Amino acid sequence: MTEVAVVADVAVAAAELFVESVAGAVAARGRTAVALTGGSSAAPLFTRMRAANLPWAQAQFFFTDERAVPPDHELSNYRVAFEGLLRHVEAGGVHRIRGEAPDLDAEARRYAGDLRDTLGSPPRLDLVLLGLGPDGHICSLFAGEPGSADRGDDELVRHVAAPRHVEPKVARITLLPFLVVTARMVVLQVTGAAKSEVLARTVKGPEDLAGCPAQWIRKASGRSVVVCDAAAASRL
Repeated sequence: MTEVAVVADVAVAAAELFVESVAGAVAARGRTAVALTGGSSAAPLFTRMRAANLPWAQAQFFFTDERAVPPDHELSNYRVAFEGLLRHVEAGGVHRIRGEAPDLDAEARRYAGDLRDTLGSPPRLDLVLLGLGPDGHICSLFAGEPGSADRGDDELVRHVAAPRHVEPKVARITLLPFLVVTARMVVLQVTGAAKSEVLARTVKGPEDLAGCPAQWIRKASGRSVVVCDAAAASRL
């Protein structure tokens, strides 16, 4: 069951869950693997994460998704993560999605292979950090996009893809639902009254994974936590 935490400062609460996940994973397995979010929720969270006293050298950082832009572009999720967090810590490994790659399908397969080679087969992330789009998307999983199971038997294409129909219309590469639902912890950050309706649909609406991909968090095999403010939670 998805937990809902209504808090005054969403970024602080999400950073506390990050610390819990990282510390627990390193204690249990000697390392941690985290998928970093993009979007408006990323920068405030990264500012708070970097202040944590953690075994950063044991941390492997991946990304939930990336736009098809160079790493220094203003739309790059990597740029936001680098400026807000990664340049401030001595991470054990940073696994960037190469948004500038000329063949995004090939880059998606390369990234899926990187996940497999680093984490094993099938790969399992310790923590996936997410934001919620106003249309119900997470990562770059927008309404109408096929899920992991709909992409065939090839392990690589079931884990990462370059979706064809996204809004805004900037090409992207994204993790697929398999890597979200199998993570040991998923944290979804939501703020503001403008997202109250889509959050209610995500948490308690009729199941519609194709129309509201954020509902995949309800399928999580590990711990699934929604961290939101009172305005976002007003329809729950």
